[in-house]
Amino acid sequence: MSKLSTKLRQKQSIVPQQIIKSRLLELSVEELEKDLENEIQINPVLEEKSIQESKAVNEFKDGFADQGSYDLFLANIPEKKDISDDLINQIDTSDLDESDKLIAREIIFNLDKNGFLDAELELIADNNAVDVEKVDKIRKYVMQLNPNGIASRDLQEYLTFQLNGINNLSTEIVKNHFNQFLSQDIKGIKDTLDSDSEEIDQALLLIAEQNFSPIFDVDLGDENIIPDAVVKLKDDGWLILINDSFLNKYQISQDYLDAAINIKSSEQEKSFLENHISSAQNILDTLNYRSTVLKEVIEQILLVQGDYLSEKSEFLNPLKLEDIAKKIEKDISSISRVIKNKYIDSPIGIISLKSLFSSSLIKNSGEVSSSNELKYMILNIIENEDKNKPLSDSDIVEKLMIKDFLVARRTVAKYRKILKIKNANQRKEQ
Repeated sequence: MSKLSTKLRQKQSIVPQQIIKSRLLELSVEELEKDLENEIQINPVLEEKSIQESKAVNEFKDGFADQGSYDLFLANIPEKKDISDDLINQIDTSDLDESDKLIAREIIFNLDKNGFLDAELELIADNNAVDVEKVDKIRKYVMQLNPNGIASRDLQEYLTFQLNGINNLSTEIVKNHFNQFLSQDIKGIKDTLDSDSEEIDQALLLIAEQNFSPIFDVDLGDENIIPDAVVKLKDDGWLILINDSFLNKYQISQDYLDAAINIKSSEQEKSFLENHISSAQNILDTLNYRSTVLKEVIEQILLVQGDYLSEKSEFLNPLKLEDIAKKIEKDISSISRVIKNKYIDSPIGIISLKSLFSSSLIKNSGEVSSSNELKYMILNIIENEDKNKPLSDSDIVEKLMIKDFLVARRTVAKYRKILKIKNANQRKEQ
């Protein structure tokens, strides 16, 4: 059987292999399972093993050394919860009366995948024998839940909701010049508004920085993330457990393998079988490749960021994709795909692999620091400022110089926005 597999795989073009490899490397563990389920539907050669067959194979060959390691991994995988379930729970524990809770639940059941309301208020009102105003009042209550702005009717309302009280000019643009904003008719907006051109630019930038759907960047807590790996400290070393045990469920159908070498099969049938067997084998090979590369990448990350993950250091060390690529002799694009949408369960919680990369900065003294430390310094300076006289970005630059950082004002402005900190005028206490 191995000879047949090798023979068929040699006929496979390298281009499809690279496409499959690139696609599967990017997927999170949850997306990967769904992708494999879809693949089974279109490729009859790939199948799920029976329970007996799965048990017959070494259950821990895909990253688990023994039963204890596997149990440890399972203990660290949180229960998956749907966003709708979380919203319903918020409603059930709210102060709404029972009739209002029924309406709130119906609103939640009518959300689209992005979190916008996908039903007419009139229809919900008719279903519950109440007026539209009542439904809209409850909908606005739902909008205050986590994630904020859920059940907005459209993007315009959602942006208005986010901008409420932050910037009057930004709110005015969204409310009264929304179509011009969408078409990026900046000149038209400036010609209409009686405001300074720079103020309008800042207002437009603030709009662009908002989320464009309630469930685009939702953070409902770690319980909604299935980690791709668990990393634990053990005897002053790191134990890495890759969540790939489910891959053992899949195999190439023996019936199709037998049919491929059956002399009674027609040339057309054999061609069909060989193509699908080759495709299935490439997928299984790529899944093993994904697990191997993911583990190698995490090992290299731990060598650099181990102190941060074990809470021995407050800051990340400088780390770039190129650093990992050189260490494990892979191209940068592969490393980028491997860390995309991947999470690890670590001693400091479930975090994304992407968050463990930090660009380097050279201090005045020549010491190498990270952008993560600079963000912390900016945050610390602002937290300790005189709230009646907030520091401008230029003031922050001067204070950073005292702390050995030499950065431009625009760099401070950039990181302040990343940290979602308002400018000095907006921070001033009234």
